[in-house]
Amino acid sequence: MSVSGKLLVERGSYDAPSQDWGDFEFLGLPSPGDRIAALYDGSTHYLTVLCVHHRPVAVASARKADDQDSRKAEIVAKWTGIES
Repeated sequence: MSVSGKLLVERGSYDAPSQDWGDFEFLGLPSPGDRIAALYDGSTHYLTVLCVHHRPVAVASARKADDQDSRKAEIVAKWTGIES
């Protein structure tokens, strides 16, 4: 089972607002320090995960098909490079 999450990317200083790159599917929730490669705007970008915000779902609720949206997470990552 995969986990969907909104990818929020930090580019520049920590005072700058995060860029919302949209929803992505992950095999499991990434952990801080993990490196990920995300296809965005036609290029592969390399990111380092800073933190993950997620809302756990009760086991009984997890079985309901209409409760899929509550399993989302927000992955905050620092942009570190682009594939050339």
